[in-house]
Amino acid sequence: MSTASATGLVALAMPLPAHAGSLSGTAAYRERIALPPDAVFEAVLIDTAIADAPARELGRVRLQPAGQPPFRFTIPYRNGDVTPVGRYSVRATVRQGERLLFTTDTFTPVLNGVPSQPLNLQLVAVQTGRPLLPSLPIGRLPASWRGDLAFAGGRTRWQVDLLADGSFQLRQTFLDRPAPNRFDDIGRWRIEPGSNRLVLHGGLEAPLFFQPLEGGAALAKLDLQGEPLGSRQPDRLSRLATPLPIDPRLHLAGMVRYLADAATIRLCATGVRLPVAMEADYPRLERAYLKAQPAGRAGQPLLVNLEGLITNRPSAESGQPPQRTLVVERFVGVHPGQGCPQARHR
Repeated sequence: MSTASATGLVALAMPLPAHAGSLSGTAAYRERIALPPDAVFEAVLIDTAIADAPARELGRVRLQPAGQPPFRFTIPYRNGDVTPVGRYSVRATVRQGERLLFTTDTFTPVLNGVPSQPLNLQLVAVQTGRPLLPSLPIGRLPASWRGDLAFAGGRTRWQVDLLADGSFQLRQTFLDRPAPNRFDDIGRWRIEPGSNRLVLHGGLEAPLFFQPLEGGAALAKLDLQGEPLGSRQPDRLSRLATPLPIDPRLHLAGMVRYLADAATIRLCATGVRLPVAMEADYPRLERAYLKAQPAGRAGQPLLVNLEGLITNRPSAESGQPPQRTLVVERFVGVHPGQGCPQARHR
């Protein structure tokens, strides 16, 4: 199973007060099943000390989209909510809309002297009689497609990477032009009901359309209206035998959060959360972020824009494979009080 790009995901947590703790861990399930792109993972810290009463919630984190397991999470909580007489546990779920797909089914004690970090939660499938993921015309994900198409009298090499968390990466290389001759983009993908067209919403004003063929063995490039190109020029991207994702280099905006001597960013274009490497122009970003923090509200997410590279870097967790990471190649600015621009689509 693939790791959610550091997997991917939008992590939404309750605001962190000045005196706060946190619980970190991973959650996974045994089934070899891909989650749908709109699945949501949640982990909740609860106080269950009072019998025959609803459990009191002390902290919650949400990964939206969930991506694929294992799910890495951190639950913040207020130290003042934890008492010596408390009985604390963590539960986790994966949902698609109102439908519960996976849940924890055992009591997982934490805090009050119980060794609880890192947590390792086991999720079990909820039997509903329906398959988790309908058959998609693009086949199994992640996957990469590549092909050379005609463009303005020359040739353009296209590569499209689709990830199971609903995000995509795109590279166009203009083969008949001198460097710099490359355009990278990221965003969200969807399959249109009825037409089964693949629609990519990224940084361009208009979406890109492809028609999946032969169960995802190829993608036919469509025009800006989503219609066949209507020429004898090549229009096919072929699926690669194994995914070979690009390392996109582009201008990015996202919500940065600096906590416990580490920074993460939730990319506005995809909703995916990535760790930020402490290299290149990162020190300028950190200084600007800390200077712009509201008084008494350390760790708040702030909107930044930058020029960056998304690539693999060693995981901060021992024994884990490399993870997708953002390298800040040029910090541009921080924008307190602002959030990601509202998407023009969805």
